[in-house]
Amino acid sequence: MTTSHIPQQPTAATVHPFPAIKPGYRLVPAKIGATNRTSTIVYIECPNWCTEDHVAESVRNVEDILHVTGTDGFCVTTFTGNHENVHCLYAGLEADPAASDSDMRRAHVVVEDGSNYAYLTPQMAEQLADRVVGFASELRHLARTARLHNSVESGDSDPDMDEALRRVRGEAV
Repeated sequence: MTTSHIPQQPTAATVHPFPAIKPGYRLVPAKIGATNRTSTIVYIECPNWCTEDHVAESVRNVEDILHVTGTDGFCVTTFTGNHENVHCLYAGLEADPAASDSDMRRAHVVVEDGSNYAYLTPQMAEQLADRVVGFASELRHLARTARLHNSVESGDSDPDMDEALRRVRGEAV
């Protein structure tokens, strides 16, 4: 009588599980290659906040992949000339996983005007936001002062508005 021998089965220690995706990331396709003909699709960890389409925006090397959000911003328009935008500012998130600078590898805020870029740590961005809020308050104050002044100049004022204008100007009441 012969007995059949069942070969030794691999143990759990030899199984290579698929690596887990870090919290706050997702696995997405990315197109890598110089041309559409020679490019290939790889899968990368991408932060949940990243809005970049890594397939549509092909890069030559995996190291060239940036994670970015869309930008939000505003423009200052002048009433002179043809009402053009004179100053524009935009801000968004960015991370460059292959950067040599550790601050560039981490998520950071980019503030730009179309030609100049400021790279801000989260702390720097919060400080800038506080300054922008203060600037917005000063801008409202200037607008109220101009409105009061213009109403006095045009004769549309009342005694209360005249007193408010004197207070804004720092004149004695």
